[in-house]
Amino acid sequence: MKKINLSSKKKFWFGWLAFLVANLLIILITLLVKAANPEPNVEAWSSQAWSSAGLFLIKTVYVSNFLAVTPLLLATIVFVGYMIIGRGVKDSFLGALKTAIGFLLLGIGSGALVSLARPVFEAIRKLGSSAEIIPLDPYFSLSQSQEFLAHISQNIKSGIDYSSLFTFTLLIAFIVNIIFVATKRWTNTNALMITGHIMLQQSAVVTSVFYVLLFRQIPIVDGELNAGSQAGLVLMSGLFLGIYWASATTATLKPTNLVTQNAGFAVGHQQMLGILTSYKLGRFFGKKEDTAENRKLPSYLKIFEDNVFTQTLIVFVLFVILFIIIIQGSKTSVLNPNWIGFTQQSGLSSWNANLYSGANFIFNIIGGALRIVASLLVIITGVRMFITELQQSFHGISEKIIPGAVVAVDVAATYGFSINSVTYGFVSGVIGQFIAVGIMIGISAIPGNTYSNIAIPLFITLFFNSGSLGIYANASGGWKAAAIVPGLIGFLEIIVVSFATKFLSNVAIADGINNPVAQGYIGMSDWNLFFGLLIMISAYSVPVAWIFVFVAMVALVVLAQIVDSGNQSKKTFLQKLFKIKVDNLEEAIAQTS
Repeated sequence: MKKINLSSKKKFWFGWLAFLVANLLIILITLLVKAANPEPNVEAWSSQAWSSAGLFLIKTVYVSNFLAVTPLLLATIVFVGYMIIGRGVKDSFLGALKTAIGFLLLGIGSGALVSLARPVFEAIRKLGSSAEIIPLDPYFSLSQSQEFLAHISQNIKSGIDYSSLFTFTLLIAFIVNIIFVATKRWTNTNALMITGHIMLQQSAVVTSVFYVLLFRQIPIVDGELNAGSQAGLVLMSGLFLGIYWASATTATLKPTNLVTQNAGFAVGHQQMLGILTSYKLGRFFGKKEDTAENRKLPSYLKIFEDNVFTQTLIVFVLFVILFIIIIQGSKTSVLNPNWIGFTQQSGLSSWNANLYSGANFIFNIIGGALRIVASLLVIITGVRMFITELQQSFHGISEKIIPGAVVAVDVAATYGFSINSVTYGFVSGVIGQFIAVGIMIGISAIPGNTYSNIAIPLFITLFFNSGSLGIYANASGGWKAAAIVPGLIGFLEIIVVSFATKFLSNVAIADGINNPVAQGYIGMSDWNLFFGLLIMISAYSVPVAWIFVFVAMVALVVLAQIVDSGNQSKKTFLQKLFKIKVDNLEEAIAQTS
């Protein structure tokens, strides 16, 4: 054992020494080269040359060529994280390499996705309706948020890319989450978010949306965002997300232990407040003893649990409908002679370069839909590749700082405990959400409508959102709740997010900023319903946005003080004030009396 510990310590110190030496070499070589070869009219080796070299080192080498390059930044975070937990140089380097390559895969998938989806949505807009089609999918949203931060406004100088900002948001949020859990004696927050891909998606979306809500009126000087705007955006986004992660994950702990027979983990996903809401509402629709797990489901429903099949089906149906609208409504020629693909002037020619190039346009649509699904799978593969490393790094760091903290993991970890209720929730959510889509299509047809979009949920949103809500509704209200609650929540989600995304895009465009949700939004219950309501209110004006963002953060802190986590040793002040029963505490008191 001593030999193992000694070997681990050697790896730890050798790794840090190598990291330090590498950085010292970068600093030394950069300073010497730039001091020897300064700008024109500056004498070599002069104090001005050394000062200029120092600025070049900070601004160009470390900021522009490192901190602003997301793959390198994430790779370094993983490398440092692995070194902190004693993984050694080899494992740390491999983890960093996988992280960088995984993020590049994400970029490849995002580029393909945007090149296909954007022309279709642009063609819809050209038909004259102010309502936009907003696909609800976290990977569409991640791609869109990266695109937005890379091209915030036409006033930003060409080549300047702020997409690395959301990585700093993620780091700040993770630190805030750790602080809240470390001080759980006062905060009553027990769970640490480690679901890396979810953290990344949420960081990208919140950073993009908060720029529009909070910072859109700060002037862009000389084609750049000033340092204060960047720092303020990252701090506000990170603080908001960190509080959300700490409070919302803790809110899932008690119902998750009920579902999983005390497995001891919380959920860290996109619908944590939705999970709590479903669990609380479920008891009004049935009895938990009448569980969905005791009912036999039709075998034909099982096919919809296959990710690739259902994703392909939904994407294909969605784009067929969109192309029918474009072909029927366009005033210019959309199809080539003999219906062989799409014309250049339609803006849809990117759909010609697919598996069925040169064939009838119907096969172009089929091939394009398959390419969109393939792009999503490439994005998911890339995300999983680097998030696996990032998650291990974060988990290792958190274990060293706050040993024994409850981890919040992907909601899919609960599916094996209640698989029938997932299907009930999925079917219910599909029905409820598409009824709402139909209503929003009707509202969008109202002449002069400038206040709503048409939000359309895709597979990931439908399955992982509604299916998850079905599990927790079933836990408190049985199969009837699982068949009703996800549909009700899903219906409200679509209505709220359709208005919220339009309000957001209206204020962005009015201030000369690109639309942060043009090609997609995250699309699950917390972000459609709760965050959607925050967007609707905050879009009124920047001062109102600042007020309500702080109100939302306070509300999340209060939620943590009220909710029974099932993991407490004493009641909080608010639990005493509102006479909230704390189950484990009541049992402990009963056993000792």
